[in-house]
Amino acid sequence: MSGRYLVVTDELIESIKSGEISVHDCSVDLDIDKTWQMLQFTLTGNLAEGEPPLGYVVPMSGEQYLGNYSDMDLFLLSNEQVLEAYMALEQLDPDELKARFDLDQMITEGVYPVMEGWDADETFTEIVQTMNDVQALYQATAAAGNGIVFYIF
Repeated sequence: MSGRYLVVTDELIESIKSGEISVHDCSVDLDIDKTWQMLQFTLTGNLAEGEPPLGYVVPMSGEQYLGNYSDMDLFLLSNEQVLEAYMALEQLDPDELKARFDLDQMITEGVYPVMEGWDADETFTEIVQTMNDVQALYQATAAAGNGIVFYIF
């Protein structure tokens, strides 16, 4: 299961909702592969839901649920929500992020795809890199006035 981000305009959202365009025909702007739930858990302490604005980094809660289109559950962030998430990531202190990371707790909670025997430093480094990639995408998206659709494929 891979977490994917699409940068979207209002027009693209309407085309997806009407069935005119399939999500599968859209180019993926960022694929964070299997790190989506590790990032979500590190930032929010939850498997699927999280309080905004850090909960917007991997949007999977009811508020952001757009619907099931192209046989995919899609989650939509407005431009304002993308900006909020970017600003929250920008202000996140590296020491605070490290304090939020707990590999043992991830194993206990069944965070996908974490397994026994994983190296904590390597896993944390992967999460930081993924977070940096999302942050860069959110910065560009916010500046362009667009939104984000997230889905797991």
